[in-house]
Amino acid sequence: MYYFITVRANIRCFFCIFVVGNIIIKVERLTIYEHMKRYLSFCIAMFVAIMSNAASATRDSIVVDSITGDVRKYKLTDNKALKPLYWVYNYLANSNKRRSDVSYDGGFVFGPAYNINTGFAIGGGYSALYSFDKNDPKLQKSIVNGFFQASVKGIVAIGVEGHNFLKGDKQRFNYEFSFTHYPSAFWGIGCDTSLDNFYANRMVSSKQLLLKLEGDYTWRLAKNLYFGPKIDFLYSYLYKTTDILPENEVMGEGKYEGYGNLMDYFLRLPDGSGSQPGSQLALGLGVTLTYDSRDFATNAYKGHYFNLQQLGFAPGINEYGFLTTDVKYQFYTPLWKKCTLAFQAHGRFNYGNDVIPWIRLASTGNQGMGRGYFYGQYRDNNVMETQLEFRQRLIWRLGLVAWVGGINIFHDFKSIDMKQTLPTYGFGVRWEFKPRVNVRVDWGFTKTGNSIVFNIGEAF
Repeated sequence: MYYFITVRANIRCFFCIFVVGNIIIKVERLTIYEHMKRYLSFCIAMFVAIMSNAASATRDSIVVDSITGDVRKYKLTDNKALKPLYWVYNYLANSNKRRSDVSYDGGFVFGPAYNINTGFAIGGGYSALYSFDKNDPKLQKSIVNGFFQASVKGIVAIGVEGHNFLKGDKQRFNYEFSFTHYPSAFWGIGCDTSLDNFYANRMVSSKQLLLKLEGDYTWRLAKNLYFGPKIDFLYSYLYKTTDILPENEVMGEGKYEGYGNLMDYFLRLPDGSGSQPGSQLALGLGVTLTYDSRDFATNAYKGHYFNLQQLGFAPGINEYGFLTTDVKYQFYTPLWKKCTLAFQAHGRFNYGNDVIPWIRLASTGNQGMGRGYFYGQYRDNNVMETQLEFRQRLIWRLGLVAWVGGINIFHDFKSIDMKQTLPTYGFGVRWEFKPRVNVRVDWGFTKTGNSIVFNIGEAF
């Protein structure tokens, strides 16, 4: 996705030209290889242009803040045609410099992306670090990350998330808000619905609008231990559904008798009285308990993190009342110089009703787990998943990661089948955009295919 060369300053500037070039080139329905050829041709041409002007058109400028003494290096040019390109270079080259002269340090990054869910897309993000007490150097920096994306498949997404550490770290609050429109697919409920074939028979192709709001506010009970209320809201509007069935099967006949479409069949109620609605709202209220000794919340090098959430989705407000328990554990430890071993285990369990709303079922593709699987490809009441990741920081602002993990989605504890565990593994590239805030590109491999993911911040 992004390539960084640090041998000479002029060569490093090529990275910025590559990002701009990816934005300029028109996104069309071409193969990935045709796009790569276009990008490569553009980059070679711009590289030659910069290098041909570098000897006479550039000079370095060292800027020292008169108050803080912070030093930042800028590359300047006398060539008017190249000034915008060098502005981009200086912006990105200095984006991760620690700014002690400001209380709020934010910036944008954008570029192309591709994965199996979105196809080719133009996306970007905004990341900022700030402090609720700049006189306390021990207080962890608060962070806000925003993102946007638009793809050739009709996906439009925008959202923001934040992690805030108040004065004295006595209180914390976290939030996440997103709005997404995307072509979706639903293979029904159960892990075996699309286990052997990603584009399996019997699926519903649709378009979906999702509105999500999640947040919590906690108080410190003891060192590293926090407790407080939590809200979890999700609204889904499903439209333009298309049934995809084997050639020898017809809706309204055989086992489909009495169901108007495949979605009704997938969402049939256990008592046979009908089906769940395709569009639903789910509002859960509850509490969260957190133990957190990480040195940095969104990119830890060491420490432990444990989170327990108990949510209730009351009937009346929700189509069906039920309970959810969500538990997560993570640890981080250094292995050798600039290498971190990260581990995550997660479980989400829905219970209390024979009917769990389909939009609240445990599924693949959530919370940075199961990278490479289509979002919601597998769904059921419960999920247990884990992943282990090696993170190696390299030269300049580059890093590499490799991970391996497994996911098991099941209806209840009596029906757990370890043979249906879904494997996931892959590798990725990291580039530090802000201090301890990375732009990541992950290539995940799964039992049913692979996918490239572009995002801001680590997966966990």
